[in-house]
Amino acid sequence: MSVQDRKAVGPLAAAPAGTQSIQRVVLILRELAARNREGARLSDMVQSLGLEQPTVHRMLRSLVAESMATQDPESKRYFLGQAVYELGLVAGHRFGLKALCEPLLSSLSSLTRDTTFLLVRSGDESVCLDRREGDSPIKIFTVALGDRRPLGVGASGMALLSAYPEEEVRRVILANAGRLANYGERDPAALIARVLEAKERGYSLRDLPGYEGIRAIGMPVVDADGNPVCALSVSTLVGRLTGQNFEERHRLLREHCDAVARVTTGRVGAA
Repeated sequence: MSVQDRKAVGPLAAAPAGTQSIQRVVLILRELAARNREGARLSDMVQSLGLEQPTVHRMLRSLVAESMATQDPESKRYFLGQAVYELGLVAGHRFGLKALCEPLLSSLSSLTRDTTFLLVRSGDESVCLDRREGDSPIKIFTVALGDRRPLGVGASGMALLSAYPEEEVRRVILANAGRLANYGERDPAALIARVLEAKERGYSLRDLPGYEGIRAIGMPVVDADGNPVCALSVSTLVGRLTGQNFEERHRLLREHCDAVARVTTGRVGAA
């Protein structure tokens, strides 16, 4: 094993013997999910995972053979495959958080007239579980259904991470430090400060990098024991999140987060 490979798998050293390959495959699948909209180049995967190119290439070929991944013949970029979709459909029957939250997310987008998002945590990433569009003529599509981003990125990601202890906030952001710049977050220390500020006031507020004039507010949902369940957010024009407009959307977001907490109490933990 090369020096580079040893460095990459160092965090996996505590795993049971014989599971290193499995964990590498899981890392590759998560990386594909994070890049699935545009697709991932082999060089992207090698750089992000810190593994040697032959290792990543060999595992990608195996995933393609099993329909867990697919490669575009022209761009040579890799995407998640049909088998992942099929497995997700089966698993989805057990994890019904999206279905439980759908009426409330739709209500929030209807009342605010803005785009609303439901995010959940997956490892050190956030996943967009659902998105609803209000009837405002300005549509905000900063995050697509199924998009994965480093946890702490965006208003909803900041809000979700803020529900964890400060030690975990710092650990997650530092673990994701190498990827944050790709999402407009070039200073991990500044992001930690914003998440801790969100923790103190109970919500996050973020002008979205790369989207001039767009602002989002996010809020975490916690269960009866104070454990984070998910986060809701509202994305809109800056002018719709200032002054009285901000107060109204903040109130609606808080009420809908409280309602999500009520309908998910006792069910999320059981799933």
